[in-house]
Amino acid sequence: MTESKQSMADRARALFASNPGIEVTAVQASDAAGVQGWKNRQAMRRTLHDLVDAGYLTKSIGVAPTFKATGQGMRRKAMAPEERAERRREISRASKAKTRAAKAAGQAASPRVDRMTINRSRVAQLSGLAPAKPWGKEKGKERAAETVEEFKARGGHVQRLPASWEQAA
Repeated sequence: MTESKQSMADRARALFASNPGIEVTAVQASDAAGVQGWKNRQAMRRTLHDLVDAGYLTKSIGVAPTFKATGQGMRRKAMAPEERAERRREISRASKAKTRAAKAAGQAASPRVDRMTINRSRVAQLSGLAPAKPWGKEKGKERAAETVEEFKARGGHVQRLPASWEQAA
């Protein structure tokens, strides 16, 4: 099984370029481009919608959405794989140069955000709303868990919901 190295966008553009004025559904486009398998057909459908967003195709809605070439070229020139690799290297070099310049100027690189860390200042800010400790074993304004009576004495309101076995009685 040799798979074509062309992208779905290349296949779709080739289909519309070789058949000017053609108006097809996503299924017909997949068949005409020789796309097989549900994942690849789904990729072709998404590609057609992307080409609509790019202004290369128009979409008309009827019983089934149909796609037609607008006659406009793509906004950006499609790059060859070698050009894409060179562009990636240029971006990498520029990024590393920027980091080196920041280090030379004495600025520390921006620390990476640990997404697993909980914003404790936000928890502490909202802790006045909760009757229990804000989070774990806080050192600063440590507050022990309180009873319902203490919470009511502080001005809190408690709503009692009946249990299912109490409602049945």
